[in-house]
Amino acid sequence: MNLLKKRACVALIFVILLNGCGYKLGGLEVIGENSSKTAVLKVISSKEFTRKLKNSGFIIKEENFEYLIQTEGPFRKKETSSVSSSADDREFTLTVSMIVSIFNNSGETIIERKEISKSKDYDFSSSSINSSESEEAIIYSDIEKILQVEIINIIRSII
Repeated sequence: MNLLKKRACVALIFVILLNGCGYKLGGLEVIGENSSKTAVLKVISSKEFTRKLKNSGFIIKEENFEYLIQTEGPFRKKETSSVSSSADDREFTLTVSMIVSIFNNSGETIIERKEISKSKDYDFSSSSINSSESEEAIIYSDIEKILQVEIINIIRSII
């Protein structure tokens, strides 16, 4: 019985510690450089990017805003860079681009349709097609996150 109580205590302490770590990991993430520069924004973009702006300290409002941020994309493009002689392995260049426009509260254009893009080379093997497709999706997602951080840094540079 004594051993059972000890195990129960250890398990309870483990659950409490695990819970505490999850809270710290799931807190707000500060995104981009110079996080002290914030503004009141109206955003016309995806929900994910709007959430990243909120997590970066920006205040999102439909009225009484300082800047209007409008994004288009992400646009994905996949180009073949090379193919092996047996055609089993291919190298692709994965490119993601987004277009950002920024206006002040009186409607004057600050940045008009600036296209930002990033590329990454990717090796595709037909022998493991399932893992290659999921890896491609992960790479696209990573590139999109990088572009979103770049847009946040652009916003901070103009305010």
